Amino acid sequence: MRAMNLRTIIIVLAAAALGGLALMDYYSADSKKARELSEIQKLQPDVQPPACFPANPHAKLFAAAIKNDQRAPESLNDDVVRRTAIKHDCIRGNNNATVQRLVKALGPQALPLYTEVMEKCPVVKDQYPVYPCFALDALGFDGSKEAVAAMEKALTNKDKARKNVYLGALFRLMASPGWHTTPQLAAMLPGETDWEAKELLIEQIRAKKDPAARGDLQKAYGTETDEQERGKIKAALLEIDNAGRCVVEDEGRGEDGNCRYVCREQNLRLKIAKQGPTCPLVREAPQQNPPGVAAATAVPPK
Repeated sequence: MRAMNLRTIIIVLAAAALGGLALMDYYSADSKKARELSEIQKLQPDVQPPACFPANPHAKLFAAAIKNDQRAPESLNDDVVRRTAIKHDCIRGNNNATVQRLVKALGPQALPLYTEVMEKCPVVKDQYPVYPCFALDALGFDGSKEAVAAMEKALTNKDKARKNVYLGALFRLMASPGWHTTPQLAAMLPGETDWEAKELLIEQIRAKKDPAARGDLQKAYGTETDEQERGKIKAALLEIDNAGRCVVEDEGRGEDGNCRYVCREQNLRLKIAKQGPTCPLVREAPQQNPPGVAAATAVPPK
């Protein structure tokens, strides 16, 4: 009887040990990764990688993640809406949650896949999805030195057809911690030839309001020939020295008879009838809209 009890105890302990090992294996990093990848593949089980994708063991998974995140076809039937969506998603990214899950699960081993898709997949005018832009999202989510280097390489390709990829790489690089200081961004303005890229740079510079960028902004202002960009650079300079106040973006010309102000901290745009030959460059932000002042808050100032 005593021997049988001892044998029973040994069997129970062995079973418990095996169960514990199985539980440990279930929660191990490799098991969790395998389950995550399996779940992503099941979201779009029938998808196949596009012809432009490299021969990579994770190509099908990346194609599945993109398919799951891309906009619904019926939402892009209108040509204008489709072009707007393509530009927005390429430059600023979309809510690509599945791509982000994949990047986290695969880690650095998939960086060559994203890089090659970004570089080699074609960009066809008004055609969606744009695979290089989803690759930019993956590289931006990764954020490693290697991913940053890949996006920097995209800045060397100024092919007109791939302009949105260029702008998207710039936008994501500016969001990468430690990529460039605000003065370094300001120093890029004189050498930048694309007006949309300048606007992205100015948007980031204005968000920082860094006094250290004043000198480089003044140099950029002195060399800028485009009237609209000069106005934006001047606004960036005004905002450095006028925290909490509203500034003009047209150097005070008010050519349509109205003085237009951007109040970034209040998320306001004001329009006031011009009283003299020029508009004051700066004005106090209203607590409430006074008579004769129109304010629009639907779109945050940039």
